[in-house]
Amino acid sequence: MNKIKTKLMLFFVLLFLTLNSLSLFLFINHKQTVEQYDHILNRFFLLNDISQISNEAYDSMNTYLIKKTPEDLEQFYESRQQLKLAQARLDTELMNADNYVIVKNYQRMIESLIEESDMTIGMFMNEEIERYSVRQAESLKLLGFIQENTLNIVNDELTQFHSYYEAMNHRNHYMQSMGFAMFSGTFFMGFLFALLFSNGITRPINRLTAAAREIASGKLDGKELVSYRNDELGFLTTTFNKMRKDLVYLVRQIKDKSEQDKLVKEIELKSLQSQINPHFLFNTLNTIAKLAYIEGSEKVYQLINSISKLLRYNLSRIEEPVLLEDEIKVVEEYFFIQKTRFGERVNFSVNVDSSCRKLRIPILTLQPLVENAFIHGIEPLEKEGHIEIEAYIDNQDVLIKIRDNGIGMIDEVRLSFLDPEKKQVSTGHSTGLGLGNVIRRLQLYYQREDVFTIYSRVHEGTVIELRLPKSRIEGDDGDV
Repeated sequence: MNKIKTKLMLFFVLLFLTLNSLSLFLFINHKQTVEQYDHILNRFFLLNDISQISNEAYDSMNTYLIKKTPEDLEQFYESRQQLKLAQARLDTELMNADNYVIVKNYQRMIESLIEESDMTIGMFMNEEIERYSVRQAESLKLLGFIQENTLNIVNDELTQFHSYYEAMNHRNHYMQSMGFAMFSGTFFMGFLFALLFSNGITRPINRLTAAAREIASGKLDGKELVSYRNDELGFLTTTFNKMRKDLVYLVRQIKDKSEQDKLVKEIELKSLQSQINPHFLFNTLNTIAKLAYIEGSEKVYQLINSISKLLRYNLSRIEEPVLLEDEIKVVEEYFFIQKTRFGERVNFSVNVDSSCRKLRIPILTLQPLVENAFIHGIEPLEKEGHIEIEAYIDNQDVLIKIRDNGIGMIDEVRLSFLDPEKKQVSTGHSTGLGLGNVIRRLQLYYQREDVFTIYSRVHEGTVIELRLPKSRIEGDDGDV
């Protein structure tokens, strides 16, 4: 016999398994989505780590070359080790069949940066001044390439992430629809089963209740109850039918006996019938500067103060424009640092008309140009070097010139800066690192192409000329 308890347990087990299977399916799908999303985020984090550590390695090397302190050298080796570890992770976390060549080239650039940095440190320790300067310049060039390739790989990853995001959204919509359909189906199946099950139980019970009421009313010749169930209710119905027959039989017997012994057992018969629910770094530099000033090291105080100002400026919000006079102040701090380093080998001069100083320009425009002139024009120069910044109003434009008496460059390299579609060719130290970025930002900010011109002759120096609209001067009538 199939018991009602067994049927109920089977029903609830099936319902439990169905709901938990659905929940498990949705959980596994969600877990896979989160894991894929985490994997993509880890790829972006890895690229960001490599970009930051590369900058830290170069900066610590550069600081060591300037200060010659063991702490900076230790910082360089620590950053170098972190960079090698991050590079090793590229094989397992980033590389795949689609980007194999790009990532391999990216790894080689990182290896080259580490090698060039090591060679720079080694040559510096051996006091090979000219050679380590070349290696330092190459390290900076490689750092620029790494940053550029990092952006390219990130763009590729974003493209892939966009496809994955669309597929994920499509799958999520599909899973939501399927989950809703499955929950709805499970609910209606459960409701239908409960309805049928309850009806299967209540109907026989209602029939038994009605039959019992008939018997209670004294109607013993009611219609026999029919049941095809093989459970307790079926057994109860059969037993009830038998009981009623027996009752009818007994009643008949009693009646017969009563009639026979009506007089004798009337009292006995009557008796029987009657019983039925991030400002730590700047603060440190300022503290060191004040300490140097107190101890009488005014030169050290000025140098640290210049570095602090330069760092603070370079770490400011890159999307906000600044005034030309702010850029001049930062370049002067840079001049002071280089003057401290090279002494009488270099001279700097600033000749900027006061009417131009309120010109609004993109931040970090002059410093990269001056750095480029110094590193690639003045450093390789055997004679005394000189860099001059000049600015004045020329009709409707402000003309800014960065002039040096460095080694100059050949026409092929010079023209490459003026042709954005032509690959830049480097020769000697005239690599033009950083110029492309400055030019493009100026063109985008001022919405014009004729903002940059470069004049240069080999062994005679270079002049970089910026022609910027006068209307961007604060207080000018054409200010926009």
